Amino acid sequence: MRGETITVLRRGGEQWYIGVAALAVAVLFVWVVTDGVFRGDPFGNVAELIIATGWGFWGPIRYLQVRVEVKQSGLVVHNFFTRYSIPWAAVTRLEAQPALRIVLSDGKVVAPGTGAESLASTIRHNRTQRAMQERIEAARQRALDQTSAEVVTKRVWAGNLAILAGAYAGMFAVAGIAWLVK
Repeated sequence: MRGETITVLRRGGEQWYIGVAALAVAVLFVWVVTDGVFRGDPFGNVAELIIATGWGFWGPIRYLQVRVEVKQSGLVVHNFFTRYSIPWAAVTRLEAQPALRIVLSDGKVVAPGTGAESLASTIRHNRTQRAMQERIEAARQRALDQTSAEVVTKRVWAGNLAILAGAYAGMFAVAGIAWLVK
């Protein structure tokens, strides 16, 4: 979708999760590989390594992908496996109870992953979702006089699985090198 990016919306709490997850993955990886090298089998703990680090990889990958780009010409919603390009003319209304939802003129609903509901958001009366709704609505009001002939498009993107597979391949390569060096 063309047009200047006005803002990019993400959930702020996920930034803390990324830091904690990255630190935990690094510590667990070093511990599991070191334990395996001292026992003579760095690959013996592969199942433990996958289970222990799996949650730590999904968080940062999700944070890097899941966002809403507010552009002059419309919205680009990046969810974990899909990407929607939505011109302003196709947006009927925005809802933020309890999750952020974009209702389109054809009745379909796009739910951005970054505006999903959570227990913390519900306790705080959906402040994050309402703030996102207000920022999008402000950009939409400024662009209402412009018409767009573009249609809503949806693309599936499976690159996250390739990124995750590459991270695990790298971890196992390091474990193999540690075993050979021993």
